Amino acid sequence: MPSQWVHLMTDNIDISISKDEYRLLLEFLLLADKCVLSAERKNFKSTAPYRALIEKLLRYAEPFQCADLVVDIPGLPHRMVSDSLESKLIYKTFSESLDEDQFWLKLAHALAVRDVDAELGLTRTQPKNPTEQAEFDEIRLFKLADKHVEWRNELLRNGLSRFELRSPTAFDVLSPKGKSDIN
Repeated sequence: MPSQWVHLMTDNIDISISKDEYRLLLEFLLLADKCVLSAERKNFKSTAPYRALIEKLLRYAEPFQCADLVVDIPGLPHRMVSDSLESKLIYKTFSESLDEDQFWLKLAHALAVRDVDAELGLTRTQPKNPTEQAEFDEIRLFKLADKHVEWRNELLRNGLSRFELRSPTAFDVLSPKGKSDIN
């Protein structure tokens, strides 16, 4: 077996992976921890089995000559992937593109909500009956979906080029169908 490969034999599984593959596994574990496991804050019991597996895999850092990529922090009961790996990762590129995608989706949604609320009225008086409220909610939902698609397409075509900054506290936006009423 080439020296760049490490052969691990545990009670249940026999694995042969390279140092580079182990490093990718560390990136994958970091991504899982940051994007999935850390999102669950209310019930740590639900993520405990995953965290235990991550801890087990991090223990193999030394045989893979990756000990510098894993840290033990006093006071924490488990190891963590080091900041040095996090700063070099493919995850960072993935995260940045995800952040950019989220920005455009959130902007399209916010503009759609603004437009629909302006069209239907931002605040609604108490409905006279549940049927009337359900009808209003359904109309609003379909209008939001339509506006979201309009804004998404507008932002895909033009980005922010049609946004006009008028003052530090107010702006006017050229909507997909003309100027908005924000002053």
